[in-house]
Amino acid sequence: MLSVAAFLLLFAQYDCFKTLPFHNSTKEVLYPLRSGVLGYKRTIPDYFDWRDHNGVSPVKDQMHCAACWAFSVVANIESHRRIYLNENDILSEQFLIDCDVMQDGCAYGSLIQSFANIATTFGGVLRDEDYPGYSDRKEECRWQKYKGFSYFQVSPSPKAIPVVGFRRVNPDESIMAYYIYTHGPLSAAINSQSMARYKGGIDEPTDKNCNPSILNHAVLIVGYNVYISETGKRTPYWIIKNSWGTEWGDYGFYYLVRGRNACGIASDVSFAYVA
Repeated sequence: MLSVAAFLLLFAQYDCFKTLPFHNSTKEVLYPLRSGVLGYKRTIPDYFDWRDHNGVSPVKDQMHCAACWAFSVVANIESHRRIYLNENDILSEQFLIDCDVMQDGCAYGSLIQSFANIATTFGGVLRDEDYPGYSDRKEECRWQKYKGFSYFQVSPSPKAIPVVGFRRVNPDESIMAYYIYTHGPLSAAINSQSMARYKGGIDEPTDKNCNPSILNHAVLIVGYNVYISETGKRTPYWIIKNSWGTEWGDYGFYYLVRGRNACGIASDVSFAYVA
C-alpha cells in the first residue's frame, strides 16, 4: 500500500487540467460585468474569506478521477449561488464528467470551456440529487435529454441550475483579490507539484520547485489574507479550496503565497454568473 505522501505525489501528477481553445461559436464573455454582491469598491480590505460569509460549500474528494476541472467549476457555481441567491445546493460533478463530451471526463478538462459549455449548451448544471452518485470514473451520460445530442443545438433542461455566463479574470493578483471581495470565489488553474508536499502553513514555493507555466490542476480561491510575523514581515497569501478531501491540507484548504504567481495561480482564472 502506498504511503499518504507517495499517494499524494502520485495524485498530484495527474494532468486533470488543460488549456483548450474555445469552440468557434463560444464567446469568452457571455454576460455583462455586474457590480458584484458588494458593488464597486475603490479599495478592498487586507483580509477577506468567503468561508466567514456562507460563501463556500463543503470540501469534496475527487478521489482517483482526474476531474479537478469539474470540481473547481461546480464549487464556483455552488459558491456564487450561496452569495447571490442564498441557495445552498450541492451540485453534481458526475453530471459534467459523464455528459460534457467536449471535456475528457476523468482525464482532463478546461475551466473556461466547461463554463462555456454549461452556459451555452446545458443552460446550467444539475443538482447532486437529480444526478446522484459520484462514481470516481466517467460513465455513460444518464441525462436522457442529452443522449446523442449535437453540441450547441439543444435547449436546456428545466431541472438545470441556471448559469447565464462566465468571465475570465486578468492574470493580475491585485485584480483577482478585488474580484474575490466584490464578486466571489474564483476558479483557477495551478501547478499541483507543491501541493503534493503541503502539510500546513503558508506555502512559498519557488518557480524551480513549482513551475508556473505547468498547469495541471484546478482549485477554487475563496479568500485572501496577510500573515504578519513577530518581526513584522508581511506575507500575503491566498485561501484555496482543494478537492482532495478534508484529510488533506488544512481540512481540505491550502494557503499559498500571493503576489508572485506562485505555481501559476494567476494564469487561468475565471468565474460563473448564476441566476
